[in-house]
Amino acid sequence: MSYLFLKSLHIIGFVSWFAGIFYIVRLFVYHREAWDRNDETGTILRKQYEIMEGRLLNIIQTPAMVMTLTGGLGMLIINPSWLNQPWMHVKLTLVIGLIAYHFSNYRQMKKLRTEPTSFSSFGFRLYNELPTLVLIAIVMLAVWKNLQGLWLGFGLLLMLGVVFFIVAKLYKKSREKKV
Repeated sequence: MSYLFLKSLHIIGFVSWFAGIFYIVRLFVYHREAWDRNDETGTILRKQYEIMEGRLLNIIQTPAMVMTLTGGLGMLIINPSWLNQPWMHVKLTLVIGLIAYHFSNYRQMKKLRTEPTSFSSFGFRLYNELPTLVLIAIVMLAVWKNLQGLWLGFGLLLMLGVVFFIVAKLYKKSREKKV
């Protein structure tokens, strides 16, 4: 396989995987809110979210993760010298964390099928921001391929983390006023 094919596979998988990651936790927000409804509508919504979450994780997200990892490992086999680079160590650590996040979504999905979970809908909204921060760090590292990109990425992560937290709090306040 050519390097460009593997890179294309990696990028297509990466984009699809992140699309699924962002959407699944949004579904968890709504699923969790459906638990707050003690009526027939809540039951119907919970069943629908179970179907949507299962399909998203099993049919889109997990295959996209496999595609991402296959393309990435293939590129590392072609360019093993990258494994000696500090930026790659950080990137691979973030990818391992993202894989753990991916599988934690399976746990959340299973819990939401039987109980409201310990996460509130607001907690899921914050939980949904974690992959955004990881995405920024990975892209900065992959583009810069050096520690300058790492520090720039960490600065951007910190700044966006604060902004996401403030926006989430303001959004929560505006939703509470409407209720």
